[in-house]
Amino acid sequence: MMKNAVRQQRHRLKKKYFNPFPLHLVPKTSPIRSMTDQEWNELVEYWKTPKGMGDKYNDEEPDALDLFKECHYSKKKKFYSSNVQKAITQMENELSTPAECEGQMSVTKVVADVLAKNTRKNLFLQNVGIQNSCPRSSVRNIAPQLEAEKRANTDLRSVVNTQLEQLDVLSKQMQEREELRVREQEEMKKRQAEMEADMKKLQLLLSKIQPS
Repeated sequence: MMKNAVRQQRHRLKKKYFNPFPLHLVPKTSPIRSMTDQEWNELVEYWKTPKGMGDKYNDEEPDALDLFKECHYSKKKKFYSSNVQKAITQMENELSTPAECEGQMSVTKVVADVLAKNTRKNLFLQNVGIQNSCPRSSVRNIAPQLEAEKRANTDLRSVVNTQLEQLDVLSKQMQEREELRVREQEEMKKRQAEMEADMKKLQLLLSKIQPS
């Protein structure tokens, strides 16, 4: 009977102080006077084990984070490695912010993102049979936008090319006009010089035929 009472008390403690919280927010000190901090921490460490976390899922399908915790818990050392605990903390912090997807998919995406940041190539999600559908969905959502930007860039390039062609035509026209102006100016100077020469000849001729 004493064992049942202890078991029920631990169940209530777990339900109130362990299940609702991410691991890094679980109290480090005993929430009740009848249990020392050391006893409480030993109990928390037990709850962290896959066996101890069994009823935390409430018969629901464990998500990617649950599976990550179970697969990386050291049964021999009875704790997570520092790198694993760091990754778990990052995942739980990410889940506390608004996610792009809802429910199971958002957890999967967070796990995938954290693993991508901390490892070069991680096949954890594939190994546990979870498809990371959020990034694929994001790619599908981005694809039309990229296609629209590509078309816009093509249209812009076409406009720029047309303007460059027009500028080239205008430049050639201005060059031709300048060349024509220079030729006309030179022709005018030439004619003026010829007229001045003719005038001198005429004056000389008239001076010779005038009576003395």
